[in-house]
Amino acid sequence: MAIIIYEIPNSVKDLFQQGENTYRIIDYSIQEMDNIDSMSHFLECIDASDDDIYTNDGTQMVMIHPDFDHKLVIDSGGLGDFYSHGYNVTIFEPWKPNK
Repeated sequence: MAIIIYEIPNSVKDLFQQGENTYRIIDYSIQEMDNIDSMSHFLECIDASDDDIYTNDGTQMVMIHPDFDHKLVIDSGGLGDFYSHGYNVTIFEPWKPNK
């Protein structure tokens, strides 16, 4: 049986509610991924849309949400192989959404 661990938020809003945090995906049942692919997979898993992404540098994303007054930076990195991925989330700076 393949190892499958998804310790990630349930949604973009959940990501913002949790603030600074560390997440991981370990999934030997899917195709191997580099850090750019794993970031895309993470964003798909939390249903992020283009409206949620402020900047995209491949392995680093700055995200926004209209209900929160700060940006989040997400950095993706490997945890030892192409099936194990880590994500570090930090609060970036104040941000005023257009309401």
